[in-house]
Amino acid sequence: MQLNPAKSALANLIDLFNGQNNQSLTADDFNVGAPVVREPDANPRNTSVTVSAKVGSAVYKGSQTFTYTRLDINQVATIKTLGDFQSVEGSTLADVKAFVVTSLGLIADDVELVETEFPTFQDEVNENEFAVLTLRAVSGSYAYIGEVAVTVVEPIDGRGRMSELYADTELNGFEYPVS
Repeated sequence: MQLNPAKSALANLIDLFNGQNNQSLTADDFNVGAPVVREPDANPRNTSVTVSAKVGSAVYKGSQTFTYTRLDINQVATIKTLGDFQSVEGSTLADVKAFVVTSLGLIADDVELVETEFPTFQDEVNENEFAVLTLRAVSGSYAYIGEVAVTVVEPIDGRGRMSELYADTELNGFEYPVS
C-alpha cells in the first residue's frame, strides 16, 4: 500500500490493517502499541506492532501483533530525487523540512530535523558554501525509520560567483611585442 501523506501515519496504518484483512477498525476501537524494530528473517518486514481492543469495546476483544515494513527515509530519497535546498534570505529550518517533505512525499508530523538552528553562511569565505542537515524519522513513527542528509546551499543574492563566471582559469598570457 502506498502511504498517503495527507493522512497521519496512524491513519495509514489503520488502512493497512483494514485493507489486508477486509475489516473496518477505527481508532475508537483499539490501542496501538509502539512500533518495534525487528530483524527481517523469513518474514522480511522490519517492524512489529501490537494492537489491543479498548476496554469495554462492543466490537473487539483481545490483541493481535502485526508485522509490516516501515519506509527508510534514505531509501525513499534514492527512489525520488531529493535535490539541494536553495536557501534565500530569511530561510528557516521549517522551510527546509517543508522542501524535503514535499519533494519526497513524506508525512510531515513523522519527520524532524536534527539541527536546531538554520546554518549561517560566511560572505566570500567559500566559493560554493553549503551545509548538510539531517532529517530523520521521529521516535515512534508508524511510517518511517532512518534518516537522510539534506544539502542546504547558500542564498542567491544576485552576485555572480567568480568560480562560475571565470571557469577558464588557464589564461594564454601576454604576448611579446612584435618587432
